Amino acid sequence: MKKFRLGVVGLGHRGRAMFQESAAAFKELEPVAACDLIPSLWFDKVRNANPMAEAMPGVKFYDDYDRMLAEANLDIVMVETPATCHAEFCAKALSKGIHVYSDIPTIASVEEARMLWDIQQNTNSLLMTGATTLGWGFILAMQDLHRQGALGKPYYLEAEYIHDIRDLWEESPWRKTYPPIRYCTHSLGPLLSIMDENLREVSCLNTGSQVTDATGVSDLMTAHFKTESGVVVRLTVSFVNNAGCGHHSYRVFGTEGYFEHLSARGAQPARTFANSNKIYGMKKLTELPVSFTPHGINANFGHGGAETYLWDSFLRAIRSGAKVAPIPLKESLRMTLPGIYAAESAANGGNLKTIYYPWDK
Repeated sequence: MKKFRLGVVGLGHRGRAMFQESAAAFKELEPVAACDLIPSLWFDKVRNANPMAEAMPGVKFYDDYDRMLAEANLDIVMVETPATCHAEFCAKALSKGIHVYSDIPTIASVEEARMLWDIQQNTNSLLMTGATTLGWGFILAMQDLHRQGALGKPYYLEAEYIHDIRDLWEESPWRKTYPPIRYCTHSLGPLLSIMDENLREVSCLNTGSQVTDATGVSDLMTAHFKTESGVVVRLTVSFVNNAGCGHHSYRVFGTEGYFEHLSARGAQPARTFANSNKIYGMKKLTELPVSFTPHGINANFGHGGAETYLWDSFLRAIRSGAKVAPIPLKESLRMTLPGIYAAESAANGGNLKTIYYPWDK
């Protein structure tokens, strides 16, 4: 079995977990290098866990990313830095012929989108977007229903990401003032996966800070997007709230059917429903026996097995010599750039903004 030499940049809570768990789940991954500006994240106990230097003695630590890329002879690098700074790390690895598994959002600005798009067009290395929600079982079920024509054409879609993250402010300070609507990949990704068009217009509103009255904090932002043919998508994201419900909910209104996933509500678990005029016996709303874990996935790391599914897809693509990653940069930009334009709309009182992509003429 060919071994792929794996490195990681960014040793926050997620970076540490992903590096260890992916290497443990896939024997063809050989962890060899880790990088962060803070050496204590590698050599000291963090959250009462044993030091990673002890748990992974064969891995060399770097505090300089360029040096790691030059010396570690990597096949794959995992980018797990804060959400505000992924693109530069991805670009440097791709330029050296190294495959990239990037956390989301891959880019933080329109300029970064253009830069990374140009680099990706001139390399054979794959950039895989770690869009976790695209590996969940109920999202795969939604995609299957769409492929079979059971939903018809989606004409109105909704997503909600409701998650009180105040407990993460200290460990991840960037989260405090990050506009929630820009963290949209988890929400827009599943919806766009069953849409043939890109989002082209957006109007977004911001509640500001109502719960904590903290400076620069946005409790909740809600946006309406529209495609060229008139398909409407609504997205609401809140990272400061007292809701206490589960995080992700989705609704799809189609010309032949309907799909809905509701996150957990108190003692009520998350549930998924659908109906269809095209499937015998499903004209009435029917609960689907699907969960977070995709069918056929045994190893279970990262958000109910979703990360296992995505890594398995990524490694199969590399082994087969695929020219494009399973969730490539283009899909990443389709589900990320709309949030950047939405944040601009909110900053201007909800003014309608036109959304542009690097491949537009």
